[in-house]
Amino acid sequence: MKKPTIEKIEKALKESGMKMFTSPYSVTLGGIRTNDNKSNKFNDWLFVHYYDESGNRYYQIEKGTTDAGLYYRLNPISISGTAIIQHGVQHRGCYQLQNPELDGLRGHRGQKAFKQVNNMTYWRDANRDAYLDFGGVEQIGVFATNGHYMGSVGNDVNKWSAGCWGSTIDTMNKIYRIAEVQIEHGLGDKFSFALLHEKSFSKVF
Repeated sequence: MKKPTIEKIEKALKESGMKMFTSPYSVTLGGIRTNDNKSNKFNDWLFVHYYDESGNRYYQIEKGTTDAGLYYRLNPISISGTAIIQHGVQHRGCYQLQNPELDGLRGHRGQKAFKQVNNMTYWRDANRDAYLDFGGVEQIGVFATNGHYMGSVGNDVNKWSAGCWGSTIDTMNKIYRIAEVQIEHGLGDKFSFALLHEKSFSKVF
């Protein structure tokens, strides 16, 4: 999937019944899952966006993954199967941006991260093959599918994700910096996560 524009992301969100938050400094955080349900690469897109009080847009659209790596598809942590964050859903207030160096919170394994703090909706893939099975058994809960630093975009995902989303340190730092603007303007440290699928863009490209 080629890199979408922020305008097309906004249209896809609307077509999918989700929101691009428009109040000044309210951050919209999300991802776009590609059609390839066998890939073990960082082949998805991550995005973060806000408007300032003058209506100017600030955003990043970067390569990353929204999927568990191959290792955890073949070796799920849970007996219920590999956790797959449901696309087509804006998971409301599910993340808190935590920075252990500043706030003493855990983050992800002691690193700065979007830490899951509220329920999200998942599919569970329990057949231990290479393919991500979208539309399987549904489960709602808090399963630590955080947004965090991962390896090089040119490498395989493998053990970097058991169901989390993320990208390289440089990319995640760009995303964190945009998200921090919301906190700096007194709008809180909780973030929703809107996960689109590539097919959502068929009507907007």
